Amino acid sequence: MGSIPTRRIELPKGIRIGTSDEESPTTGIPASEGERQAANRLAAELERRGLKTEVEPIAVRPSEAGSVVIHAALSVGGGLLGLTAPLLGATICLAVAFSFYSERALGLNLLGRLIPKRSSQNVLSPPVGPVWSGGIGIVLTAGYDIPDAYPAGEWLSRRFSGRLTSDRIVLWAGMIPLFAATMLRLAEIDGLATGLLQMLGSVVLLSMIVAQIDRRMAGRPIAEEGDPAAPGILFEVLDELLDSDEAEQGIGVCFFGAESATGAGGSQFFRRAPLEMSANNALVINFIVGDESAERIQITAREGDLATLRMNSELAADCRLDPEPAILRTTTGAVAARRRGIRAVTIVGRDDEAVDTGLDLADGGLESASFRPDASAHPGDDGDGGDSDANPDQGDNRVGSGTKPAEAARSGSGPDARKADAAPRKRNVTRG
Repeated sequence: MGSIPTRRIELPKGIRIGTSDEESPTTGIPASEGERQAANRLAAELERRGLKTEVEPIAVRPSEAGSVVIHAALSVGGGLLGLTAPLLGATICLAVAFSFYSERALGLNLLGRLIPKRSSQNVLSPPVGPVWSGGIGIVLTAGYDIPDAYPAGEWLSRRFSGRLTSDRIVLWAGMIPLFAATMLRLAEIDGLATGLLQMLGSVVLLSMIVAQIDRRMAGRPIAEEGDPAAPGILFEVLDELLDSDEAEQGIGVCFFGAESATGAGGSQFFRRAPLEMSANNALVINFIVGDESAERIQITAREGDLATLRMNSELAADCRLDPEPAILRTTTGAVAARRRGIRAVTIVGRDDEAVDTGLDLADGGLESASFRPDASAHPGDDGDGGDSDANPDQGDNRVGSGTKPAEAARSGSGPDARKADAAPRKRNVTRG
């Protein structure tokens, strides 16, 4: 099972390194003006397809660098305090390590709350409402912000292919040795080995603080033109589904803001997602741009860094391209969905391979979902395609109005039929 780096090694075409004072970027780092403009553009694209859309304002803590600096500095301070007060120093080191782990692995902010919140936004279709409780079987998701430049993190990704990350270095090579050194002093074991252990932890954490300062001083990636690649892939999958007659069930679309900031936008959305989404067996399909050097399309078997969460990679059994299971060393909106008990998986790839895999997963997910098809409505209609009295404000968000999924499988248009067909699926849309 491969391991996917936490940081993008190569920026997609159309992305460059700029500075924060440049005007009119098409997208940008989390909680930036460029990100807000990108959200409005994505909402306009959804509305152009006849989908009711909402740009939902959210508040996020986008500074990963700030969180690392706070935790590392407090841990070094606890180690220094442990020289004279071992019990107090050990308590501080343990509390800081727990706070860092809970934030990076569990999504629970403790000391991270010291970082001020900033405004971001999620782009949702359909808008938040009752339709999400009973009428959504597939949720297509992607982040649309650009990760801030991180030279040290990118070097680690290139050198260790995602197996050694900044978070692991901070916790296991920095905070844990400092805690161990203070505990040894508490046990009155104070010698050369204890001093070396404390020096190791302190040097590692101070080096990571320097890396975050360098991260702050580096140029910020912004897009010059065009959509980021992941939303572009999502739109191709969406257009295929909207043009097909294979499914009647509802499809939701989510473009998450601050996705590169440990999945902040997706976490906020799924934290309050209706519990019926899990009961109805809904499926979240997340898209991430893959490395051009990857030999096969990848699908996540696990996601996370300090702690990994099992994803629903078994759904790839019906995919024609036989995706390679992999571990994604970061947190995405799909992780937030799995924490709520919702089926979820991330596709890591590019171009037609990612589109085909997304379509195969969507077809299989729609067949296995169990919910009320009449709870959703067809995009662009005023109730003609469904039960307008059930939820008149949500509009119709179903895909197609003809063959049901089971009938599609029998007629040779379902995922099993496509898997047996070696020819590529015919495209209804063209990549821009």
